[in-house]
Formats: sequence, C-alpha cells, structure tokens
Amino acid sequence: MGPTKKQFSLNRLASPSNFLSAIRNLSRAVVLLLGIGAVSTPASAQTGTLYRLNEDSTFQQGCFPPCLCPIMISVPVKGTFVLTPTGFGELFNTYAVTDVNWLVSIGGSNTTVTGSGTYIIGGEFALQQQLSLDLQVGGDKVRHFDSGLVTGPAPFPDIKVTISVNGQRCFDTVFEVSASPVPLDQIHPYSLLAGSTFQRGCFEACDCAIGPLDPIVGTFALVPLDTTPLFREFAVVNARWLALDSSGRLPVRGFGTYKVGGEFAVQQQLKLLLTVDGEDSALFDRGLVSGGGNFPRIDIPISISGAVCFDTVINIQAAPIVLSITKGSLNDSNNLFQMRMSGPSGSNVVVEVSANLRAWTPVQTNALTLEGLELSVPLATNQSQFFRARLVP
Repeated sequence: MGPTKKQFSLNRLASPSNFLSAIRNLSRAVVLLLGIGAVSTPASAQTGTLYRLNEDSTFQQGCFPPCLCPIMISVPVKGTFVLTPTGFGELFNTYAVTDVNWLVSIGGSNTTVTGSGTYIIGGEFALQQQLSLDLQVGGDKVRHFDSGLVTGPAPFPDIKVTISVNGQRCFDTVFEVSASPVPLDQIHPYSLLAGSTFQRGCFEACDCAIGPLDPIVGTFALVPLDTTPLFREFAVVNARWLALDSSGRLPVRGFGTYKVGGEFAVQQQLKLLLTVDGEDSALFDRGLVSGGGNFPRIDIPISISGAVCFDTVINIQAAPIVLSITKGSLNDSNNLFQMRMSGPSGSNVVVEVSANLRAWTPVQTNALTLEGLELSVPLATNQSQFFRARLVP
C-alpha cells in the first residue's frame, strides 16, 4: 500500500488574522501558520532584530543641574532601529545599532533623527548596559550620544536607558530611550508593483536631458507608530529595491516614514532616506500630497528636489505582500510535511517549528522563485508540532 497523504489548500493574505490549521489525527499533529516578519529572528542567529520606541521615550533639550535654567524642550520621540549581535563575551554581549529612524515633533513639525552606534549588556556582579549612538537631529551636525555604563532597569530584550551629549549637565540634548522588539504581527511586508518607476535627469524648465523611465522592483515593510484622529503614521523599514536600467541594476536601500489621513480630503506623505547604488544617502520627499484613499495600497511619487531641474524621481506603487499555499500534504511514510508556496519572486521564506506556539525555531530558509517553492519539512516522532512560514528580508 502506498504512503498515506491528506491534502489541503490555501490562498490568503499573509497576516496574523489569516492562518491555516491542518491537524491530522496521526502519531503527531501539524499546524501551519502564516506569519510575517522583517528582521525578527532570534538574536542567536546573528541576525538583526527590529525595535520600536515605546510611548515613554522622550527628547529633551535645555539646561540640567547644576546650571539654573529651564528645560526648553521635552517632547515624545517615536520610531524604530535595528539591533544586531556582534559578539558574546564572558562579561558583555555586544550589538550594532543601525537604521535609527526616529521622529521628534518640535514646534508642530516632525524632525527626523538618524544614525547608528553600539549597545552592550552584561556585567560581573550586576546587569549593566551602555548605549552609544552617533545621531543627526534634523539638519544639525552629527553628535555623539552616550549613556555610559549604567545599571539596566529593563529586562533584556527590552531596553531602557538615557543617552546624552554632555552627561545631562548644564545645556544638553537628551534622549530617554525605551524600546522593545516589534511583534511579528505588527510588521506588514509590502512589494513594489508593476508600474513603479525610477527616473533620473532634468525636469521642468532646466535645459538637460531627462533619463529613461526604468522599472523598479523590491520590498519594504510598514510598522505602526501612531494613530491620531487625523492620521495614521508608520515607520518604513528595510526598503530593498533594484532599479532595472539599461546598464544593469541599481540597488536602492533605506528607511523612513509614511502617514495617511486628513481632515477633509485623504492625504499621504512618504519620506525616505535612500542610498542609490552606493552614493551618499538622500532624503526623498514630496511633502503631504493628495492620495492614500486606497490604503493599504500605496501610490505616490517621491524625489529629492521636487522634480525640479536635475533630480531622481521614484514613483511608488505598492501593496501588501500575498503569500499563498497552493498545496500541502502530510506524508506518513517518510516523516515529512510537504507544502508548495508562491509569492513575490526573490523574497525569502523561513519555516519555523514550535511545540507550544511560543518558542519558535527556524528549520529552513528558502528564496521564492517565479515558479513557486516546494518545501519538505522533517517531523518529530510522537509529539505535536506547529509550523509557521513567514517572509523575511
């Protein structure tokens, strides 16, 4: 008699509210969950973890003791960063902090904070931590912010620490950093659609040639930051695009923010700090413009100088990524769970296993192709297992 197989199928938007359960009354149970992730695999895997600032994070600027003058600014700060392990020592573990993508509301307008640095945590007798960042606040020059080595009040992986330029003495600029890893169900992956374009050259009245209109492909993710009566605000993380010009492929990388809403008409703003083909990073922004009525689809042009004279213009048309399972089967003879997936070509899919739906261990990572992806996952004997598949950068 041939091996026993039981079939199931799925075609759904990959989100935490849509998942597939396939439980078989055999010597084991298998559940396949569709999840979405960006950079949130365990730190032990030497990959980055996406963090988001909590509501008690603040930006302060003014006078601190022993100087006698008031603090001039004290406002919330919101945004994301990536924490990646770089070493594990006898006393301290070290991490790189990259893609700092924060917003501070000063005088009624958002000021962007970008930068990078390091984080260490450990100690011989008491748990200590140190956060050191080189940050640029708006158009100011880059300055070094440091907490020094201090006792850590938050249980890692949560981070709660104060960083400043002058050690909080006299006139100083201070960030109260309170951050936690972003849950997987709050990282919403997007893919650029056909119709997204990349163009360089002269626009408007300037007398020079305009470049070809080239297609651009790739992915990014949205992470919720704030919701007000007028706007929804998101961090844009892990933009990884390729502009397909006649001479080859131009990589485009970066991050930023997106907001959508409005009082009378729907408006949107996409502001990204992008690096094109290894050039210096540039801010792409067209301001708050009409559009966004079809959200979660996004359709908006962005540029460096408003498409005036020499400029780079990227027309973004994007939608949430769809990950589909077209076939799945449980093969009892060779102890394998088999499935077929389809989704955006080039995207990576990681399959993870759990015994309790809390702790997850990656077992396979594969790249999707135009033809889809066939996966075979080995099963444990005489125990319940849960599987989930999610998209990663």
